[in-house]
Amino acid sequence: MGQIIGNVGVLDLTKATEESIQGIDEISNAGVVLYRPETAHFLTRLNIGNIGKSKELPEGAQLHQGVLTIDKGYLASIKDTMKLFIIGVVIFDKNIDPEQISKEKLMITGIGKVYAPSHLSGPASSTVTDGTISVSVYEGAPPRIENGEFTLTNTYLDGQEENVNLLVNGVLKLARDLDMKKFNEKLNKLEVNGVLNLYAEQETEFYRKKADITGVVEVTPAGYEVFSKLTRINSRSVRRFKSKKVFTKRPIIFEADVTRELISKTFTNIQTSSYIVCHESLEDIMYEITNIEAEILPYEHSFVLIRDDETWSNEEFLALEKPVNFIVDGQLTLQKDVKGDVLKEKVAAVDVLSEIIIQEKQLKGSLQSLVRVNTGRIIEAEKKRNGDSVTLKNVGELSL
Repeated sequence: MGQIIGNVGVLDLTKATEESIQGIDEISNAGVVLYRPETAHFLTRLNIGNIGKSKELPEGAQLHQGVLTIDKGYLASIKDTMKLFIIGVVIFDKNIDPEQISKEKLMITGIGKVYAPSHLSGPASSTVTDGTISVSVYEGAPPRIENGEFTLTNTYLDGQEENVNLLVNGVLKLARDLDMKKFNEKLNKLEVNGVLNLYAEQETEFYRKKADITGVVEVTPAGYEVFSKLTRINSRSVRRFKSKKVFTKRPIIFEADVTRELISKTFTNIQTSSYIVCHESLEDIMYEITNIEAEILPYEHSFVLIRDDETWSNEEFLALEKPVNFIVDGQLTLQKDVKGDVLKEKVAAVDVLSEIIIQEKQLKGSLQSLVRVNTGRIIEAEKKRNGDSVTLKNVGELSL
């Protein structure tokens, strides 16, 4: 079996050949696929599962990804007609003279958006020769583009000399103490492509802005504190929480020294879409204070949490003093010498949230008898090598 590639942001097939695609059996997802007429047939040959958008790259066009600002200097440098193929955003500077812009000088196609000040909206629109590209008018300062994860704060708004046109590609978080009056005053326009995180108490003022949201809006309930990363809590750190409500998508780990009395004084509610690891003495109280979707993973003596890639040998299992719970949220590889009877003696239970790789088929039965939660998989190493050869998982840009 050949190579399987997971997720590709931009798949460039404009220079693809029979040799360059050889050995690739499948591409799971491609956000954008670029091709030329002579390479279009590779779209079906590659067995691409999901394609966001596909576009033919015009002959002679210059490819530009990301943000391109067109100013007087840029236009003056164009000698002949420029065909510009964009994947991203084009911003026309407000200081350009309208007569500098003409379809004879600049032609824009591709996938993305064009921004222009009001006095340039007509000339800018004339350069767009692709009906899928929209032209938006901005007032004041040119749009600010933020990619990835961006938190909007009072400090950011205070630092803007002019009102802001903000475009976020990725995740936009509104700071909890964000002045929503200032938010509406300082932002001319807001666009989010991806995920918006805000608090329930900010919703009313936020929707007055009539922001353009392409993606998902996630609202944190009023009065809840957000845990944005895996959180470990022991008998000392738990004391800083006083009748706290928590909202999270990440695991919460309660160490064995956290008592029922401490929990009753510190947490009143936990809303989570992930899992909670706690001592078995806390299991019932955890069910009382969490939402029904929460996965509670109790342990009796101790636990091992696998979050990355780890390999365990038979000797390491024998070194465990008491039966241990294994929570596999990464990849656990069991070496060839691991024995089934040793697993049964030294492992209390196994929660398979991701992947366990075994070397010997006969070990699977012993391991399965210990499985408590299974939302992942147990796979033989040989099958993984021969039948599941994912060598590339997430690729921003891939040229074949």
